[in-house]
Amino acid sequence: MATSIGVIADFDHGEGWMTIQWPDEQYGNEGLTIDIDGHCSRNMPIRSGHGPPDFVELQRGYLRIRFEPGLAKRLELDEEITVQFDLDEEDFQAVNQFVENIGGPAPEGR
Repeated sequence: MATSIGVIADFDHGEGWMTIQWPDEQYGNEGLTIDIDGHCSRNMPIRSGHGPPDFVELQRGYLRIRFEPGLAKRLELDEEITVQFDLDEEDFQAVNQFVENIGGPAPEGR
């Protein structure tokens, strides 16, 4: 379960990113940042690579993300991950807008 998901984006100027954090036994917190250009990076330990990832599915309680094999290896993540979350409406809409602006699916039910 993600402890936080944040989006900071200015789509009119082509800038922004989404940050996902989750608990990690070894480091305390782990994270993944995806910018509007598709660059992906993880911290603790730092891993990065250029995507863009595929946003496979967005629902109220989760987001499925797929990485091409080379990117997944550089990020030390599985090729497909599911990020579970509990977001309020405003934060969910920010994630939705970010995903749609870089070519992902609209949430089911729209």
